[in-house]
Amino acid sequence: MNSSRSSKIFGLKKAHQQTLSFVVKIDRADQIMKIESEMEDCSLEELQSELPNQQPRFIVLNYLLKHPDCRVSYPMCLLFYGPSGCSTELQILYAGSRNHLVKECEFTKCLEIRDPEDITEDYLNSKLL
Repeated sequence: MNSSRSSKIFGLKKAHQQTLSFVVKIDRADQIMKIESEMEDCSLEELQSELPNQQPRFIVLNYLLKHPDCRVSYPMCLLFYGPSGCSTELQILYAGSRNHLVKECEFTKCLEIRDPEDITEDYLNSKLL
């Protein structure tokens, strides 16, 4: 991922107003990561609908998290979406790139999902609280 894309992702850390996400794909021909879509003030259902059925993606998510003590935070996390029906070659390509993305963007939380419907408020709260 080039520095302008990294800067864009780092910019999420400062955007404490809403849920924001980037869906990132790997261009196999060029062997680079590309931001496929950006969503501002999006619902988790909208994010779910952005994901392809048979191809993995990385999702950079700045999520509105409501704590039990009424505090609000916006943790940034990486979701690795690897649908069970996708090719082994794609799974390996994305799995091998995940550590690089985590290191470059300094993610502290990296979650893995197999189905878009797994991206729910309950799931995120259970992993991020």
